[in-house]
Amino acid sequence: MLVLTILAPQIFLSFFGGVVADTKNKKNILVFGNFARSIALLILFVRPYSLPVIYFVTLVVSVITQFYVPAEAPLIPHLTKKKYLVAANSIFGIGLFGSILIGYVLAGPVINGLGRAGAFLFLSGVFLLAAFFALLIPYVPRLKKRDIVDALGFSNVLKVKKSIRDEFSESAKLLRSKSGVGSAFFLLIFSQVIVLILATLVPGYAKTILQVPAEDLSILLFAPAALGMIIAALFFGSIFQKSDKQKIMTIGVFISGIVLLLFPLTSRIISRDFVQFLNPFLPGFLKINVYHFVLLIAFFAGIANALIFVPSQAIIQEKVPENFRSKIYGLLFALIGAFSLFPIIIAGGVADIFGVGTVLVCMGIVIILIGIIRSKILLFKLKLGQ
Repeated sequence: MLVLTILAPQIFLSFFGGVVADTKNKKNILVFGNFARSIALLILFVRPYSLPVIYFVTLVVSVITQFYVPAEAPLIPHLTKKKYLVAANSIFGIGLFGSILIGYVLAGPVINGLGRAGAFLFLSGVFLLAAFFALLIPYVPRLKKRDIVDALGFSNVLKVKKSIRDEFSESAKLLRSKSGVGSAFFLLIFSQVIVLILATLVPGYAKTILQVPAEDLSILLFAPAALGMIIAALFFGSIFQKSDKQKIMTIGVFISGIVLLLFPLTSRIISRDFVQFLNPFLPGFLKINVYHFVLLIAFFAGIANALIFVPSQAIIQEKVPENFRSKIYGLLFALIGAFSLFPIIIAGGVADIFGVGTVLVCMGIVIILIGIIRSKILLFKLKLGQ
């Protein structure tokens, strides 16, 4: 139910939020979005144990976020030159993934030290601090108002629906017409849906393998993944920013598939004779055991995600016109919500029938096949170019 409370606004409001962000001042949206979410979390500070209040605040925060997110990444091209977009998106990725890492590391200590109510007060303060920093963003000129704004203010519901439909149609045409944008758009959706499915399936499976308490799994699995994302984003932004983005994304796809194939095979790999032979010669922190192997897999999963995320973001920001960027991001997050809803629901049931390991192996094979198809397409386009 809580997942639906989060995903429903994402599916139905993200594109609308993108339309609004393309016609309003994005800086103001970020300031208001952070401030509004700060106020919303204060409700949980007062009523931290009320289930209806938790659902209500979750819904409110999710609704606000659907207007916030489409205004966030499209601001990057306003703040830097086109030639620095890859580096800028790497920094954005480092901040995003770094906050995830810090969140997983601090979640337990903050709750233990401040209590649940105190934790919500702390988060409210973080959003308030984010609103202050958003105020420091340089002024971004607002684009000329379009029909949708007039519809919002003065016309009837039918006109709003028509305007939204027209904006959606134009955005879909743009994705088809701009070289590389459709591919980057698809891979961003694909990578985020995979992350959500893994977040649903892997913790229980890893708990069985690692024999650790459930509350420690977030640090053991997602912290190494976030660290992998940070390191990959850092290297891509500083060293490989002039590399072919499509090739980098394809490498990310292959690594994702290999990671999913290896995870269910962890115990078998560790029990191999060559591993047992090698371990006595290795220092303790390098010994190959289940625990270390799972951490390594999670780390490479993070690298794979960053190799898709950073170049895809840069391609969209480079090639999508300014007055369409927020709509494209709104459509992106709406489709991520839509495509992740059913797999998350179905994956759990399928995993119960066939086993999580089988599901992960099948997903890995499909992802590797997608990587092979992408490689063939890129090679074909390269030959056409010659």
